[in-house]
Amino acid sequence: MKNKGVSFQIPNEYGNYLSYLLEPLPYSDYQWLIDYDEIHLLHGNEFINQPLFNDNLLTGNELYNIAKDNKYYMVFVTLMAFNKGETIQHITNYKEFIDSKCKIFLTVYDCSGVIILSKDIQLISMIYSYALSKGYENVNYISEKELIEGICRLS
Repeated sequence: MKNKGVSFQIPNEYGNYLSYLLEPLPYSDYQWLIDYDEIHLLHGNEFINQPLFNDNLLTGNELYNIAKDNKYYMVFVTLMAFNKGETIQHITNYKEFIDSKCKIFLTVYDCSGVIILSKDIQLISMIYSYALSKGYENVNYISEKELIEGICRLS
């Protein structure tokens, strides 16, 4: 079966890692739904009680700039990319992803685990190579079989 995603571990520390995760993606082509996020914003040397995102739907450029221009600690966040003007829906499993208009599904869980799914096979290969080039740990392809059988959970 085909590879439909990539999983890997990013460093478990504050920074602007979300911008790094977006870099190999055509983020500016999409509007992004921000679903389920716990991100602690850092100001100076202190975490402040302010959300990183003020809206749950952003253009790709807005999302990237916020992710790049701030320092934060991600506990978890789920992002879903949709073409501009498409019907937006929450995705919780692989079948919903396949049946939806969602083009890219990105989730960070447990502060350092990352899963990125895409309907574009070439993009999956690029993400895999990018994760290796960044020195991320435990870089693995996710097969369609693993997603169908629930071996790799999205939520």
